Amino acid sequence: MAEITLTYHEGADGMLYPDLTAPEETVSMTNLGKFAVRAMEYLKENHNSRYRTLQRFGKLAEKMQEVEDEANRMMDELEGSYLKNNPPKDQNSTMEMWQLRQQARMQAEEIVMNEVVMKFH
Repeated sequence: MAEITLTYHEGADGMLYPDLTAPEETVSMTNLGKFAVRAMEYLKENHNSRYRTLQRFGKLAEKMQEVEDEANRMMDELEGSYLKNNPPKDQNSTMEMWQLRQQARMQAEEIVMNEVVMKFH
């Protein structure tokens, strides 16, 4: 186990105070997508202590990026599966293809929200 060394500084009252800094986030919060943001909101509202712990240790953005990656991977798989199982009747119909893609996206998003985003991370 690694040994931790702390440095101290003397305050105006003569007491020694530890020099503590919060760890830096390794992933930027501005690069997170919609699934990560929704997962973060869910975690903050329903599991506040877990949210604060991740935030305190500088792991919140990293964990939310993992959620985003998993959600996007699952979205691609579910959309592809839906389109494979529901081929268009008319291959040349742009409107029918658009409708099928919209249905696939809505169905996949609902599943991803329930199975990936809205759970304890």
